[in-house]
Amino acid sequence: MKAIEIRKLRKLRNISEDLRRAESRVDELRGVKWGLVTDLKNLGHDFTATTEGMDVVLSAPPSMKWN
Repeated sequence: MKAIEIRKLRKLRNISEDLRRAESRVDELRGVKWGLVTDLKNLGHDFTATTEGMDVVLSAPPSMKWN
């Protein structure tokens, strides 16, 4: 195997590991986000009343009810 192939394979392996860590962190943050949204919703917060809230509504999973 040529040196350039080894360098590129090593870089690919490192990027794949970085992506796995980043995706895991994103999943963790999404869980916290939706937990907070659910808590606020249960406290009566109206996400449909503000532009920022509508961002939450539009990105919500289909199972989340806003009625």
